[in-house]
Amino acid sequence: MTKDILILGITLFSMFFGAGNLIFAPYLGAQAGSALVPALSGMLVTSVVMPVVSICIIAPYRTASNMISKIWNPLGPIFMTIVYLLIGPCIAIPRTAGTAMEMWSWLIPARPVQIAAICLFFIAAYFMAVHPGKLKDILGKIMGPILLILILCVCIPLLFAPASVSAPAAAFANSPFWTGLNEGYQTMDILAAFCFGILITTNIEKMNIKKKNQALALSAVCAGILLALVYILLAVCSSRNSVLFGSFTNGAQILSAAATQTWGSLGRILSGLIFLIACLNVCSGLLACCAEYFQETFGKLSYRSWLITFTVAGAVVACTGLDSILSWSGTLLSWICPIAILILAIGPYNSVHKSLKAKNS
Repeated sequence: MTKDILILGITLFSMFFGAGNLIFAPYLGAQAGSALVPALSGMLVTSVVMPVVSICIIAPYRTASNMISKIWNPLGPIFMTIVYLLIGPCIAIPRTAGTAMEMWSWLIPARPVQIAAICLFFIAAYFMAVHPGKLKDILGKIMGPILLILILCVCIPLLFAPASVSAPAAAFANSPFWTGLNEGYQTMDILAAFCFGILITTNIEKMNIKKKNQALALSAVCAGILLALVYILLAVCSSRNSVLFGSFTNGAQILSAAATQTWGSLGRILSGLIFLIACLNVCSGLLACCAEYFQETFGKLSYRSWLITFTVAGAVVACTGLDSILSWSGTLLSWICPIAILILAIGPYNSVHKSLKAKNS
């Protein structure tokens, strides 16, 4: 079972670890400088601990919708439909393609070529997601390990390079922990945790694991450990070179510069591959989750029909451009994420309260 948990853990890590996860840790390290430890601690609370705890809370209910319905029956499908649409075709799915294309804009500057590349990106994501029960083989055994190896290729040499650590930037100098907490919160993995459990449960059932809830929780812990290790590695590398990287405005620039520093002209291709694989992994996971949820909840279309619908919708929105998506997505996500945290706090309490009430009566 240990091997199965590891594969499921890498699968879940691959679904979580997209472009947003890639850029926040290097940027935090470069800005925090000598205040890295408290800043990184704050980030790990909201980007690792809270998503893992969320999956563990949801696990006994199988899906987040089931848990939320214990609070008020209609709330489950209403809230989760909104969440799936936001992290699906409306925001997160097209954002993965837009971010991946940004990293390759030097090679494909013409807009018609970029649109063609976006279409190819979604075709690849569709075929990765067409058999959701096999995502553990694609992400857990192939794409996830490749991504980890590429990240190590960029980061390991920087760990042995001479350090040039700067003083923390203003926000990190005054309150490094709370600033780091906010940076991790922006990964929005808490919302993703509401959705990914259904897909991992499908893979657990395909593997004929008897203790499904335990396997889901252990897979979440395994994914959390991998996320934490990669965040720490990225943040430490950029912090050790914060004098050099401190002037950059985002983590994508830092990761690209780090790859170039290590590998020269090949670094741009290496950083582009890291973003492409990370975004493709997340996109395929989100497509599969959305298609499974809508097929189970509404049932009028088959899984593949929903998958095609979300793939086409994601591609259309992605073609509007990354700046267009980012201009309105942040506000929506910042409103719904606190609601998700509140539901996580109320759901289990409400369920226990009802059980005790029924037992006493």
